[in-house]
Amino acid sequence: MSDNNKSEPATKIDLKELEQKLNGKIDSVEQRLDQKIEKVYLSQVQSDAQLDQKMDMIEQRLDQKIEKVYLSQVQSDAKLEKKMDTMIDKIDKIYGDIMSSYEKTVSKGEKYDQKALTHADILMTHEEKISDHERRISSVETQIK
Repeated sequence: MSDNNKSEPATKIDLKELEQKLNGKIDSVEQRLDQKIEKVYLSQVQSDAQLDQKMDMIEQRLDQKIEKVYLSQVQSDAKLEKKMDTMIDKIDKIYGDIMSSYEKTVSKGEKYDQKALTHADILMTHEEKISDHERRISSVETQIK
């Protein structure tokens, strides 16, 4: 199949030439595809490296923030514990004062109970004496009359 006469059947030489041309074109396309694939692969590797770097930076920042929050929590816990200790001391003092006042009140109550019993005994004794005096006075009056 010569270039001048397209209606003639292709010869083995024509087919061989066509095969060589096609092989050359296929090789060229393969090379271009390989180059593009290599570019994509390198771009992907670079993107992966950039992502790893960004992830490392984010992780470091998160670690720093977590550390700050942790330290803040530890400080808050220490302050709270100190305040709780102060409150417990105050409550203990108030409790001690209340118990002391209670004990004084109980002691006074016991003293009043003792005095009341003593007064009752004294009153009973006086009542007996008055009764005895009245009996004797009545007896003397009856003798005088």
